[in-house]
Amino acid sequence: MNKYISVNKEGIKALQRTFKVKGKPICERCVKNALAFRTDNDLARKIRFAAVKHHGGCTYYNIPEGEFFFDSDSCARAIYSNGAEIYLDKQTGEGTVYGPKGDVVARYDHVMLSQIGEIKRMAEAL
Repeated sequence: MNKYISVNKEGIKALQRTFKVKGKPICERCVKNALAFRTDNDLARKIRFAAVKHHGGCTYYNIPEGEFFFDSDSCARAIYSNGAEIYLDKQTGEGTVYGPKGDVVARYDHVMLSQIGEIKRMAEAL
């Protein structure tokens, strides 16, 4: 799974001016490598921290389609290329499958671990 921090152009310029090497502002490529997690040294960690804390940076993760991820609402979600989505609520055990147009295709009251494979196949087939 790859991740990166998204910052607008003004934020990148500000990060360049903030961090200096031998009294000179660092280059744009150095900032972009740090934000893309291609480098991992002290300077890169400081750049990432400042980007998120002071310049409105947001961390994104690249995951394969159909792979579950957990959001802040305590739901496990999977999104497919055909537009179908699966939401599994960890607290209530409810599961919902949404079709490509956003309509509810199926609901499950207490999703068991053994059912998830079947639910995934159904969502992929929509």
